[in-house]
Amino acid sequence: ENSFVKVSPMSDGIGSIVGAHGDVVRTISPDGRHEVTISLLQSSSSNDYLSTIHTRDKSKGDGVLPLMVKDLSGRTTFYDSLAWITKAPEVNRTNSASDGNTEWVMNTAGGDLFVGGHD
Repeated sequence: ENSFVKVSPMSDGIGSIVGAHGDVVRTISPDGRHEVTISLLQSSSSNDYLSTIHTRDKSKGDGVLPLMVKDLSGRTTFYDSLAWITKAPEVNRTNSASDGNTEWVMNTAGGDLFVGGHD
């Protein structure tokens, strides 16, 4: 109903430190990992798919898959060839369908994030 996907860098990317005399040194982190959170309705069949992938990854270690996020009404995109589900989501069931979203959290090994405008 509201937010359904969130892509967050796992490091600061570019930071800085300042010395005793006010000199500033920039630091650039090579850590390109991202955390991606996908929120699905509890009735979504995608929960079955993601649950199967995660269960298989825990038992066989082969649940690392490509992930692409594309804003269909804008120009924002994210892609990484290596993404995996970090843990099973919390389960929350109520008597209201809108209260029972399932959030899947994934990590990526790197990723290319382009934050574009929105049409």
